[in-house]
Amino acid sequence: MNLKEVCRLLLTTDFSNREVAVAADVAPNTAGRYRNRLAEEGLDWRSVAAMTDRALEDRLNNGRQLARKTFVIPDFAYVHAELNRPGVTVTLMHEEYAVAAGEGAMSDREFRRRLDQYQRSLGIVMRQPHAPGYRLFLDYSGKRPSILDLKTGERRSVELFVAVMGASRKTFAYATYTQRLQDWCEANVRALEFYRGVPRLLVPDNLKSAVDRVTVAEGHVINYTYAKLAQHYDCIVMPTRPRKPKDKAAVEVGVRFTQRWILARLRNRVFTSIGELNAAIAELLVRMNDKPMRAHDGKSRSQLFEELDRPALKALPELPFEYADWKLNVTVAQDYHILWDGHHYSVPHTYIGAKVRIRATARQIEVYAKDDHCPIATHLRSSKRGGCTTQVEHQPAAHRVYAQDQGTELIAWAERSGSWISAFVKKHIDAHRRPALSMQAMRGLRRMAKEYGPERLNAACHRALRINTTSVSSVRSMLQRGIESAPLRGANDDAPMPGHDNVRGAKNYDS
Repeated sequence: MNLKEVCRLLLTTDFSNREVAVAADVAPNTAGRYRNRLAEEGLDWRSVAAMTDRALEDRLNNGRQLARKTFVIPDFAYVHAELNRPGVTVTLMHEEYAVAAGEGAMSDREFRRRLDQYQRSLGIVMRQPHAPGYRLFLDYSGKRPSILDLKTGERRSVELFVAVMGASRKTFAYATYTQRLQDWCEANVRALEFYRGVPRLLVPDNLKSAVDRVTVAEGHVINYTYAKLAQHYDCIVMPTRPRKPKDKAAVEVGVRFTQRWILARLRNRVFTSIGELNAAIAELLVRMNDKPMRAHDGKSRSQLFEELDRPALKALPELPFEYADWKLNVTVAQDYHILWDGHHYSVPHTYIGAKVRIRATARQIEVYAKDDHCPIATHLRSSKRGGCTTQVEHQPAAHRVYAQDQGTELIAWAERSGSWISAFVKKHIDAHRRPALSMQAMRGLRRMAKEYGPERLNAACHRALRINTTSVSSVRSMLQRGIESAPLRGANDDAPMPGHDNVRGAKNYDS
């Protein structure tokens, strides 16, 4: 029935109730009732036409609402909590409520109906359909396997990473030593290689390796390295809401299933390495994913994966993600070097005072300017703390000339001061192949010559060469202890030294 059309016929025509009933396809009594209600409300067609259908319905058919008894609503949260106490029944709770509410109390039947409605609302779960190849859920198991340390005889607990594909529920598990960023990234890479493709979304929990922080203003702030991993694989990190485990129900179920299917079967086995443990896990994963599921017409997770998820996944990139540590917002010092792990690396001198980003892999150090995707400097990584790696092209022109002049002058000083000092300098240049570091060493030797005399320094350099060291600090220690001329135990003082006819010149300071 179109109520507004009935009202139009009643208010704008002189039709009888029967004629309105025929035109609007309603009963004559219904037409008469609405004629009376319009009169009672004092409504004309202009007023009715301006109303929405819902407002008109509420205006003309409010009889039940007016007749409905107003109840005193009980505190169902309190009722629900009380029912968990021994001996408390719904009947008892209604009796206590009825006494307190008096004439406004609802009946026992209405009380039970509303209590049931409240209790069902506590367990409401939104069904989350999973599009094929769309989400990969990631988490760590609360229960952990262990490996045996053969040296100490102690068992070391390790972490169990679990990944579950949204549509097929195909599960991947992998043991890592920790939940730290490097282990987390490695587990993610291995999971994507296991599925042989990339989903649209990676859905982790809010662990620190994935999410730096969660704020009201910014939401989830993804860890920079983890964001780079997602960028490499052309997918998006979409963490679950904090303290909302039902957001990742798929992986929660997968974790429990993995604990029962894998950890329970490995509980009596002893593993002495994490590689051995992962090999055993991989064997059980095949059986677990090939197990038929009654809820899916006997199909296994692997079968569903090939039918649903596999065709929808994006292809893996040609190269896997290479883990790298990052430092952000690093200020370039006045000597146009940045510091990483105790070692100094040069950048172009034009970036002095600028903010840069540093990317460190196991092999090299890369420096990026702000919002620039190409590195402004690249160096092989050095493990020598306190050392310095400088590229000549990063230096100002005046510094290059100064380095060349200084190198020539210092080498000439070493040759004048003593044959063993000269030999020590040559060996230092050969061993380190970093002109700036060798110049720093020669300056130190020159200061020691002034402090202890060139004769003692020459003897200390001789002793350093005999014990095969190019450490300037070792030479200083000999001089401080006065042992530069002391004989070495078991050493032949008459043994000839290696020749040093060719001492490197200033040209070695051009690179």
